[in-house]
Amino acid sequence: MHYPQSQNAWRIYNMITIKTPATSANLGSGFDCLGIALKLYNSFQVEKYDHNFLENIDEKYNNDNNLFLRAYRLGCETIGKYDPIHVIFDCHIPISRGLGSSASFIIGGLVAASVLHNNILSEAEIYRLACSIEGHPDNIAPCLYGGLCAGMKIDEKHFLSHKLPIHKDWKYTALVPNVEVSTEEARAALPDHYPRAKVATAISNAILTSQALQEGNLSLLSASTHDIIHEPYRKKLIPNFEIVQQIVKEDTDGILLISGSGSTCLCIAKKELSTKARLKVASLPHHWQCLQLDVAYHGTEIER
Repeated sequence: MHYPQSQNAWRIYNMITIKTPATSANLGSGFDCLGIALKLYNSFQVEKYDHNFLENIDEKYNNDNNLFLRAYRLGCETIGKYDPIHVIFDCHIPISRGLGSSASFIIGGLVAASVLHNNILSEAEIYRLACSIEGHPDNIAPCLYGGLCAGMKIDEKHFLSHKLPIHKDWKYTALVPNVEVSTEEARAALPDHYPRAKVATAISNAILTSQALQEGNLSLLSASTHDIIHEPYRKKLIPNFEIVQQIVKEDTDGILLISGSGSTCLCIAKKELSTKARLKVASLPHHWQCLQLDVAYHGTEIER
């Protein structure tokens, strides 16, 4: 085994690494309750330090308001002991694209607070604290626990989650345009009230979506993910959404969903998006990327 020779390299070698996966929330009709973890990661190398020191991070996020650092402070406050932290960021989840970058930073900071203080926080406590920052559990649960998760907010301090079975035949492609959609903008696009009949339909759709994902039933998934709560309003924020949706349908017979609040869209199908279809999407304005991703069944990982 090769050991780094310089003092700095030796310190990095001994830092703890926390890997948090990307997540796609809502999954059509599972608004604010369903989410899935995908193998696209942010990694954070951490150690106690004599002052807060953030490396390899964009300058506009290199301050006390950094979301990772805010979550770390909350974790330390809960523990009752604060130590400054050195963090080396290696981030691959795009920001403000609907792939759970906020959840990734929040979980990363809370896990760092725990592992640097003898793993004092339980997973349940990390989940509760993370949800209190994020406000809803749809990204938090899969980021922490992995796989397909349903989450529920009971009140401002209490949240539940449950990991759901998911069929292994599904193929997932994240289609990411070079367009940011803020959560605030996406929330503002939604109505304040919905008719009772729409709410009933939305509930049945969410239940059947989780069942379709478990069974590997494409026809049921196509019917149940037809959302009426958020996608009709948010798709207007995503350029060429309906064109991409048609490309996906013709190529895979799968479905295209808005990932979280956008702008990323998630294709779920029984076969991968073809090279021809990828090139069609890539040729559209706003520099669309196509990322074939597997499910991250284990959620957040810690490497010592």
